[in-house]
Amino acid sequence: MPMVTVHHVKGALEATQKEALAEEMTHVLLTIEGGEDTEAGRSLAWVRFQEVDNDDWYVGGTTGAKYVSAAGKFLVIVTVPEGSMEKTRKSQVHAAVNASILKITGTTDVPGAGRSAWVHVIEIPEGHWGTSGKTAGVMGIARIVGLAPQSPLLDYPRAYFDAKDRLYDAAGFPPDAAGRAVVRY
Repeated sequence: MPMVTVHHVKGALEATQKEALAEEMTHVLLTIEGGEDTEAGRSLAWVRFQEVDNDDWYVGGTTGAKYVSAAGKFLVIVTVPEGSMEKTRKSQVHAAVNASILKITGTTDVPGAGRSAWVHVIEIPEGHWGTSGKTAGVMGIARIVGLAPQSPLLDYPRAYFDAKDRLYDAAGFPPDAAGRAVVRY
């Protein structure tokens, strides 16, 4: 369930480029996070574009192009549920989003073109997501998008929250403490 915000310089992307980038990132991120691109997954996959005036975006202490690579200035925030991705999949997200930006800006073959296209994968703590007036967690989201309970993609979240529960139990945290798995799947 990726929620993505693409910060870019005002006027850097045309509407058709935004549409193509949103489609490609939706497909790639759903595949990395959930294993497949499904209708239910798409309903939870958001991409927002936020334009920033060039006069408000400094790289290397200047708004000029001296420190900006060929692709341009991009900061992409990919928000995912806590425990949904181990570092290998986060690295896949970094590579896939950067490749999408290079593709859409026509700079795929330019050495170093992606140096000023930064990607941050931010995990929202378990129990801090909510939709339809209800608290949602990574395993509940997996159920909503139709991920099979036996999917290997759920091995990491299970191990992660099992370990976290052991730590919380050892420290005497109450069973309903924020940060524990909201739903077991």
